[in-house]
Amino acid sequence: MRKIVNKSLFFMAFLLTINVAWSQNRTMKVHRNGSVVYTEKISQIDSITYSTDTLPIGSNIIEMVSVPGGTTTLNGSSVSISTFQIGKYEVTQKQWYDVMGGWSPASAPSSSYGVGDNYPMYNVSWNDIVGTSSGGSVGYTEKGITYYTNGFCYKLSVLANGGTLGSMRYRLPTEAEWEYAAKGGQSTHNYDYSGSNTIGDVAWYVSNSGITTHLVGGKSANELGIFDMSGNVWEWCSDWYGTYPSSTNNPTGATSGSSRVLRGGSWAFDASYCTVSGRLSDTPASRSSDIGFRLVLVP
Repeated sequence: MRKIVNKSLFFMAFLLTINVAWSQNRTMKVHRNGSVVYTEKISQIDSITYSTDTLPIGSNIIEMVSVPGGTTTLNGSSVSISTFQIGKYEVTQKQWYDVMGGWSPASAPSSSYGVGDNYPMYNVSWNDIVGTSSGGSVGYTEKGITYYTNGFCYKLSVLANGGTLGSMRYRLPTEAEWEYAAKGGQSTHNYDYSGSNTIGDVAWYVSNSGITTHLVGGKSANELGIFDMSGNVWEWCSDWYGTYPSSTNNPTGATSGSSRVLRGGSWAFDASYCTVSGRLSDTPASRSSDIGFRLVLVP
């Protein structure tokens, strides 16, 4: 059960399988995952090469925004945040399926709640993103969280490094990083929502969403150029939900708990949950049509 606290694209590695279909006018069609992606009229084929495309080492395959370090107030305490990079958009359905080889969680996105390449991925649990020891081995540890080889973050990190795990690694944002980015970093606007005091300018929420998700980036960005940090889908953070520790330097939340932090509100919730300080939580295995995520890039 969720705990509620109301405080008022890219290029991807893939295995390319080519099927050649001939018609009477000699047309070659290239199919990927059952869909025609390329058609060309030709007179002759010399050869066909099957290959696995990989990313150049160091490529950013999810568009990131740099967030300069500074200070913010979180749950009544002043905390300092080091510079980091966070996703410009919520992770999309195309990004998820390309990384996960077409694997879908228990309930795939549907037309009822928005389906398509550039819709946010939802119905994904914290465990789906981070991975688990059940079926996976330890990949790396960041901010006190172990990322396993069967999770989205590890698989994405391998692709980003050209097919082997390297220095570029993806993780979930801490709650402190998430709120700091949502507020626009060191911006002095102190908006209620991420980028505006008018929720309809920056967020899809229950009063304007039509009870469904929407394409990422459909509303205005905040001061840092980040989209949908208010509304559209709730976003998983790495932290346990609980009382914040006394640490004021890059805090990572409670040391233990039973639920993980969700931030930002969603298409299914009213405006009060879409504020930059609104919090909610759910168990790591939970999935919902209004819960998605965005990522931070290490280093």
